[in-house]
Amino acid sequence: MENNEQILKKIYLFSSLDESELGKISNIAKLKSVFQGDTVFQEGNEAHSLYVVKFGTLKILTNTKESGTDVGLTTISVGDHFGEMAFFDNDKRSATVEAMEKSELLEISFNELSGVLESNPSIQLKFYKAISSYLIKRVRMLTQDLSYAREIKKRFT
Repeated sequence: MENNEQILKKIYLFSSLDESELGKISNIAKLKSVFQGDTVFQEGNEAHSLYVVKFGTLKILTNTKESGTDVGLTTISVGDHFGEMAFFDNDKRSATVEAMEKSELLEISFNELSGVLESNPSIQLKFYKAISSYLIKRVRMLTQDLSYAREIKKRFT
């Protein structure tokens, strides 16, 4: 099994960090075990941490406002991460995450992450540059999807 630094290095938020910088992030990561059926957090909860899947499989669900039923958004597993959005916007959880099997997670507290970023400008710069690049890619993908959807609409109307 990979160590914490190896797992963190694969995540876009931390991929540009050097070994020493990764060590600082790894030092604030706490191991959290969850079992099949356990809820890591629920949609609407206050957010205090982001998570990285060390092993196991989890599902991300959201509640539909109209029918009130849960809809599966995606399944995540080893090396995936979740819960980071609230770090950037200080909002509540936008989805529910449940374990599909026994899983181990690295939990990174927002407060501790903020402390590391504030005291290490080089980590801070790399971290925010990584999220900026990721968001730019997402905006470009959404723009393409929107263009495609408009083209399809024109063909059928």
